[in-house]
Amino acid sequence: MRPVRQSLLAGGLATLATATTLGLAPGAAVASPAPRISVNWFGTADVPAHAATIGGRYACGAERGLAYIEVHLGQRVRRGSITGFGFGVIGACTDDRTAGAWTATIPADRGAFRGGPTTAIARLVVEPNSLTETTEPLRLVRHCARH
Repeated sequence: MRPVRQSLLAGGLATLATATTLGLAPGAAVASPAPRISVNWFGTADVPAHAATIGGRYACGAERGLAYIEVHLGQRVRRGSITGFGFGVIGACTDDRTAGAWTATIPADRGAFRGGPTTAIARLVVEPNSLTETTEPLRLVRHCARH
């Protein structure tokens, strides 16, 4: 054998010995995927109803249990800000249902959401103790009722 190959072999054996000492076997378990949530870039503002509707995607990762979305929405306007809080119901994270789309209608605390830039804080909660959060900018587009 050439000396270079011997050193590669020795290095590989040392790595295998270290992995065995630490209890790591080839193909050892990989960390479970974490839950994720995202918010769509656009939502709708229903001015007469004083509410906004936004949506996005979620993935449960390895979590299983009752799941829902909490949404805080904030929009800067000339006279201050409009805020609101709402829920998106998605049911449960099960082996058959691990990802999907969500929507939530958020009533304004005071005033009315308008078309324009807005910030959403969305949380994916999987009971009993999993919480994933994202803060994302989006744009509300005024909703026009059809007659």
